Amino acid sequence: MDLEIDNAKLIEILNAYKRKVDYDYERYHTKIKDNPEEMAKRREISRNHYQKNKDKKKQYYLENKQRVRLMSLRRYYKDRMDELKEKMPFEYEMMIEYNIIPDPNHQTPKEQESPVHADA
Repeated sequence: MDLEIDNAKLIEILNAYKRKVDYDYERYHTKIKDNPEEMAKRREISRNHYQKNKDKKKQYYLENKQRVRLMSLRRYYKDRMDELKEKMPFEYEMMIEYNIIPDPNHQTPKEQESPVHADA
C-alpha cells in the first residue's frame, strides 16, 4: 500500500475539504439556522443522543474520577508546582505517574551527557 501523496493530489484534497467546509457553513447559515423545523429536528436528535449515552458518560467519569481530580489540581496549581509538591506530595507523585505533569528528574537524550571516549 502506497501512502505517498504527491503535491498536486494533496492540494486537490485540501481544496475539496475547504469547499465542503464552506458549503456546510453556507448551508447552515442560510437554510438550517433560521428554519424552526430543522432546529427542532436537530434538538430532538441531540436530546435522544444525550438520553442514550448518559450512562456511558457517567461510567467514564466514575472510572476516571482520580485522573479528573488530578487534572483539576494541575490547572489550579499550574504556576505553583512547588506549592503543590509541598502541600500534596502524594497527589504530585500520582500526577507524574499518570503523565499529567512531566517528571522533573527525567532526562531526555539531549540532556544526558555523551560519554567521552579515551581513544580520542
